[in-house]
Amino acid sequence: MKLRTTYLGLELKSPIVVSSSTLTGSVESIKQCAEAGAGAVVLKSIFEEQILSDIRREEGYTDIYNSYLEAQEYLNTFMRGNEIDIYVKLIREAKEVVDIPIIASVNCTSKGEWTSIAKELQDAGADAIELNIAIATFDRDLDAREIENEYVSILEEVKKNINIPVSVKIGDHFTNISRMAFSLSKAGSKGLVLFNRFYNPDINIEKIKVVPGNSISSREENNNTLRWISLLSSQGIPCELSATRGVHTGEDAVKQILAGAKTVQVCSTLYRYGIDYIRQINADIEAWMKRHNFKDVESFRGIVNKKENIKVVERLQYLRRNYDSNK
Repeated sequence: MKLRTTYLGLELKSPIVVSSSTLTGSVESIKQCAEAGAGAVVLKSIFEEQILSDIRREEGYTDIYNSYLEAQEYLNTFMRGNEIDIYVKLIREAKEVVDIPIIASVNCTSKGEWTSIAKELQDAGADAIELNIAIATFDRDLDAREIENEYVSILEEVKKNINIPVSVKIGDHFTNISRMAFSLSKAGSKGLVLFNRFYNPDINIEKIKVVPGNSISSREENNNTLRWISLLSSQGIPCELSATRGVHTGEDAVKQILAGAKTVQVCSTLYRYGIDYIRQINADIEAWMKRHNFKDVESFRGIVNKKENIKVVERLQYLRRNYDSNK
């Protein structure tokens, strides 16, 4: 098939991957994604915080347990087992009904006991693991290098427990994204997912309170991802790049692949138009390929970066803007 590609060493029928969300949180919706033509799915994330929050909600749990170490250990073990069992069951059941790669997702902020979970996800049949590392950088005393080192440390700790490929999903709030990306690649990340979309707050001026902002991405957000896929690809980063955030159409996907992306992850557009919209995205990519005489995805991946010096293009953006403003 024209759309076949590989990602993290896995065979995909299409470069379109459904990103971690409620759309990939049940066997039925995962089956729908596969039937619509998704190349792979990234399961809804399991969070570090889920375990602690479940313990606090457990009936009969009060602050008195803070004084009893054995009680704390029991509750942690009990709730941990329940959380993992649910996730493991999702992986196993999904593997039984679909023939596309199932990528488990862990949303984390630090390394610790939770990293052993990775082995259980692998044993359940996960084809790969995507680490959605989201360290909150609100502490003014926290050094930027410490944050970067923690990302690498989390990756290395997880890799000690498993032999399936690991990718890392990062945000775009680093001082030097290129350095962070290459550090993760050197530490063994087989793929990088650009970029995490943090939920933004808003303020309701009538109720005078903070409320959630828009959780659905716009196509304009695709530009920053496109920029960094191009830059990292042109620098020859030795891992595979997956573009996400702001990818809504087949045209958006083609642009990312031209820039060097191996796969393109979609989410918001499926909330708008339904899971079956994957068919349209795939059809649009194929139609574009036919118009431009490309026989497969690999034949046009990254070719834009082979034509121009990306660093020069980056600089010209500023020069052109300054020229236009002085006209």
